[in-house]
Amino acid sequence: MIEYIIIAILQGLTEWLPISSSGQVMIFSLNILDISPEQAYSLSIWLHLGTMFAVILRFRKDYYGIIKSFIPNKDKMDQNDVKKRNWIIIATVGTAITAVPLYLIFRVLILGTYSADQGDLLTLIISGFLIITGIILLVFKKKYGRKTINTVSNKELNRDSFIAGLIQGFAILPGISRSGVTVSTLLIEDYEQDHSLNLSFLMSVPVILASIGVDIIFGEGSIFGSLDIPTILVITIVSFLIGYLTMEVLLRVARKVNFGYFCILYGVIAFIIMVPFLM
Repeated sequence: MIEYIIIAILQGLTEWLPISSSGQVMIFSLNILDISPEQAYSLSIWLHLGTMFAVILRFRKDYYGIIKSFIPNKDKMDQNDVKKRNWIIIATVGTAITAVPLYLIFRVLILGTYSADQGDLLTLIISGFLIITGIILLVFKKKYGRKTINTVSNKELNRDSFIAGLIQGFAILPGISRSGVTVSTLLIEDYEQDHSLNLSFLMSVPVILASIGVDIIFGEGSIFGSLDIPTILVITIVSFLIGYLTMEVLLRVARKVNFGYFCILYGVIAFIIMVPFLM
């Protein structure tokens, strides 16, 4: 239980930084817990449930407005809430187009090929994805944009949210930072930095729920092969509490620090450490 709580704390801390919390959880699970690759992958997906509740609590006013926008009442309907609602819906559709095939490819072709004692090779693969994340952060990160969701046309919103959703889908691969690639995409689309970060987290909630559903259906709920219900509840609560308590501080850090160098350095160090074990 203590080891799983440590992983939950790790999830709560790294979710707000563009260093792929799922990648960190999988590396820890494979090399410390020594569980199967399938169970480690499911664990990395399920731990997002706790930090998802932290996002909902932090952005509760936004989600309340979005929920209200589904109720037909043209006289009192806030158009900004309508735009946020449409952004989330379109981005979720875009995410499904890339995430579902990548999930199946990763689970069947990669995880299904390796046994639990081949975690070193999987660690190398995840580290490679971390290096890709670092390159993306270094190449595409810029400080300022000019657009916000309430200043763009409906046509621009539909295009931008769909593209951001497509890119978000790649984060189903552990090592690819969801916040890193989505915020970078929004900055490329010329959105303001803080606005990009907020939109990135708003569009994460339905995707987290969907990824858990997909894992139950296609992964046969493999997390239940290693954890019982009380343990799942405990790690969900821990990741929620740590995530919510550290969110503001770590988001401020994420705005100021370019983590591209960290991801690349971390990935390279992992390669140097793990390669001798495969020879």
